Amino acid sequence: MDLRRVTDLKAPDGHGIPALLTEPKSPQGAAVLIPPYGATKEQMLAVALALGEQQIATLSIDLCGHGENQTPIGAVMRDEVDAAVASLRRYGRVGAVGISIGGRLALMSTADHMVAISPSIVQEVSPQGKWMFENFPSPAVREPYSGYVIELLEKLPLTPHDRPCLLMYAQRDIPAIMEGAAGLRASLPGSELYYVKNDLRPDVQHDNGLIRYLPRWFNHGELKFNYEVMAVTARWMVSHHAVARI
Repeated sequence: MDLRRVTDLKAPDGHGIPALLTEPKSPQGAAVLIPPYGATKEQMLAVALALGEQQIATLSIDLCGHGENQTPIGAVMRDEVDAAVASLRRYGRVGAVGISIGGRLALMSTADHMVAISPSIVQEVSPQGKWMFENFPSPAVREPYSGYVIELLEKLPLTPHDRPCLLMYAQRDIPAIMEGAAGLRASLPGSELYYVKNDLRPDVQHDNGLIRYLPRWFNHGELKFNYEVMAVTARWMVSHHAVARI
């Protein structure tokens, strides 16, 4: 399997989108990999390896304002995802795999099918979540102010559709995200729900609400490295690429 840097991927407005392409010897379809807020394309390579072992090519991108992408952060990241989807059409059917805000973007994309891992679709961000975003910003994102992601989510509305999608959550995920799962599934007739059970941090008992929240925050963030997530994502993607070839 080859891994190479992509330097010619462009958004519709012409700005460059830094990306890493993994290409197996005999690609059987492809998938765009979309990192969570505050993460970079390199942090999606575990997913890329799992899909590559199943002969699925992948393109992992840096969203605007993240990593090597110097374009100011904003809703243009949706256009970046669709540019990546279009670039992979040479492989046939194209899926999208995203985590957190990347999961939200995957569901918004033009991909044929999607895996949304703990997608950031909530009725309201909790006080604990706001505190974490405001006080522990990631060094991988250039945002106009700490906690900007809350404003950004409002600029990325999800339009319901009936394409196949897998909605995957940790059994002990961020509560506000888990509370949105049922409504999200109802708005996406082609969706399935899956709950990750393994390699999760246990809940803690403590008088401080933020401390009780922290294991859920870490479970959410660590899904991009979770072995069960890799296995389920690869298996689901293979099944949907295979259906397209029958």
